[in-house]
Amino acid sequence: MRRTGVGLCGMALLVLLTLGLAVEVTAQGPAVGGWATYEWRSATNVNVPVLVKQPGASGAADSWSVDREASQLRLFVTYSIVRGDAKRYVLQIVTRPTADGTPLSVTQITVDRASGKALKSVIRDRKGVIPTPESGLRPLRQTNVQGVPEEVSVPAGRFAAVKAPHRNGTVWVSDQVPALGIVKGAFPDGQLELVKRGTAGAQDLLRS
Repeated sequence: MRRTGVGLCGMALLVLLTLGLAVEVTAQGPAVGGWATYEWRSATNVNVPVLVKQPGASGAADSWSVDREASQLRLFVTYSIVRGDAKRYVLQIVTRPTADGTPLSVTQITVDRASGKALKSVIRDRKGVIPTPESGLRPLRQTNVQGVPEEVSVPAGRFAAVKAPHRNGTVWVSDQVPALGIVKGAFPDGQLELVKRGTAGAQDLLRS
């Protein structure tokens, strides 16, 4: 019996755009080109449609049916700074089924460096690029959070970070991480862990 998942794409936006990592922003802000990819693991199971293949008996054709199974939702999300100047920068958020897979969603938020306020927020869907509500998501830096020093291990390695409470969860923040500045985030609805990062090479998916 062969089971094939068919229904995760519609769940791509999740709570990844609503974690609301809003803090005081430095005037300088993040550097253009930096990026960081994370794995998001949901704390709850979701019922995922699957195709079930039943081999045919005595040379008969195989048959297929649709079933559902409980699965922990896993997505990969890349935060990057794709454009910017002295006054503003563009934070891009891309969700994928795997770390390097085809994008499921692309969101871009244009942020004023001085105030940290969003100037524009758009998302690409089937209709093209359209306005979308702004989530309050902002890059974090160690000097912007109040917490305790703590080393933390994630798939991307071991980091010296600041562990700090954030709303209803906990974040580990390190200036070694480009773009978002987060090493790890633990929330009631799931966990975010850094998988890989880079200080250059961020690709603007709404202009490419």
